[in-house]
Amino acid sequence: MDWKRMPEGKEKYAAYLCSREWSILKEAVKCRSAGVCERCEVNTMDHVHHLTYQRKYAEKLEDLQACCKQCHEFIHGKSDVDPAQDSPVTMPWCGRKVKSFYLAGKITGTDWRDQIVDGWSEQNHSNNYFQAFFEYEDCPFWAVVPNVVSVCGKRLNYAGPWWNDFDSCGHSVSRNSESPHGYGCDRRREVFCNVSMALQFHCDLVFAWIDSADCYGTIFEIGFAKSIGKVVVVAMSDEFASTPAANEMWLLKEGSYFLTAKTPACAWKFFWECVSSEKELSTDGTHKTA
Repeated sequence: MDWKRMPEGKEKYAAYLCSREWSILKEAVKCRSAGVCERCEVNTMDHVHHLTYQRKYAEKLEDLQACCKQCHEFIHGKSDVDPAQDSPVTMPWCGRKVKSFYLAGKITGTDWRDQIVDGWSEQNHSNNYFQAFFEYEDCPFWAVVPNVVSVCGKRLNYAGPWWNDFDSCGHSVSRNSESPHGYGCDRRREVFCNVSMALQFHCDLVFAWIDSADCYGTIFEIGFAKSIGKVVVVAMSDEFASTPAANEMWLLKEGSYFLTAKTPACAWKFFWECVSSEKELSTDGTHKTA
């Protein structure tokens, strides 16, 4: 029996979902999404979800959404796990996807990363972050810690840097002026390898906080990240940004999303607000004050 002639009800709707008309719509949604879930942007499309039933039986493409099984089950209350929170954030200005980030900036005597990654300076052994270092016998690289912050309705992973409490000296505590990172001179190669691995393979975005000119490692991290095509955000403190030294750092700003702010937390918040609202934030070195 033609579904159009059936009385309204579950049977008619079930027949409609088996119809040629629905098959054409479903194929058009699949084509638009390239076979990927339009909600989490990660999983393969399994279903077509109705965003509205206003035009039931005569839907427009904007009424429909390609969905994976996991997202569909969450939408309909069959699961408490929301796959969309684990999907990357898409940068509206370049289309790049960000799932993990790296916090570049001075470490000696600072704990500014705690403003963004809560508990960062807790000697790598916080219950929230298990162990930021794997056993060196098995893997000598920094761990990637999942779901440390939420931005734009997504959860991001933290790729580094971490500090080592070797010889009772942490990355964030300047107890030893000769090796303030908690590494002696014989372990500097280890630091370089960890930084390089984190930047090259474990992060999508580098967020750099600069509040003085003596950020030598940070300059390397920014340059390295740019050379391998990472998304780079350079944030300067308002106070330092007005100095001649900051002006001489113009090359760091070029090709980066650049902004100034009072604190790292303010800069971080402002950047993701711009991402969420798609507010103009160029990579031409233009100041965007938070």
